[in-house]
Amino acid sequence: MRTRKIEPNTYMLTDALVHVNRFLLIGGERALLLDTGYGEESMTRRLRRLTGLPLVVANTHLHPDHSDGNKLFGEVFVGEADLPCRGMPSNEMARSVASHFKSNTKVPRRIVDKVLNYGLIDTGTEKYSPMPDVFELGGRTIETLPCPGHTPGSTLFLDSAARCVFAGDAINPGFWAFTSPGLTLSGYAELWLDLAARLDGYERIWISHHRHPLTIEWIGAFAAALKAAAPERSKPLDIVGGLPETVHIFKYDDEKFGAIRIFAYPSQMR
Repeated sequence: MRTRKIEPNTYMLTDALVHVNRFLLIGGERALLLDTGYGEESMTRRLRRLTGLPLVVANTHLHPDHSDGNKLFGEVFVGEADLPCRGMPSNEMARSVASHFKSNTKVPRRIVDKVLNYGLIDTGTEKYSPMPDVFELGGRTIETLPCPGHTPGSTLFLDSAARCVFAGDAINPGFWAFTSPGLTLSGYAELWLDLAARLDGYERIWISHHRHPLTIEWIGAFAAALKAAAPERSKPLDIVGGLPETVHIFKYDDEKFGAIRIFAYPSQMR
């Protein structure tokens, strides 16, 4: 696991397997851990070296590469729509795709089962609580904003003092929309354009699968990509079973920020 200081009293912890980032925000009285990854033992040792303060844990969203380590902690805060008691649609999707591969391809079942183990959310004894509006860490306030899209309960974390946002997978150069089937891309674009006004004065957006942050100006390019996506200008992916529709990929080239890829169902491209 790699650890890098990215902001004052803020660390990014990146695992070696799937390169998913977790973020540790340290205040004067408490520390906030955003996402828990796959829960490697090395993560808990690293956290103890970085801070001896009481630790509060929250998920940007409830996907396994962000939440499998939840079982290492007593309580985890999650966007209300992603709470396990509301059901786990991502588990149903993972099992359905795995069933398709077992029945319709020559991929060995043991390989499919091994991959599936990483694709399921497995809750343990941890308690799940709805996300508060604010985390007070002692001289450091982190505000939360719902951002339904990548999952229904995806949440943004705002650090106004550092002028940065922690967004998980809610905005990304490779954005997955199909994990929230009720989403329309145009509606999500409007959500982010509204958020851009709310985030006036902020500078950086830290995301989960990149080593470097996005700029706030990147939001405009992202919204344009979402609005431009159309079935006739996208290509189907190889996964042709196990999902309600074939996932398509739409590539948008922005003059300033480069390629942005949107993974969505054709019915969402409106």
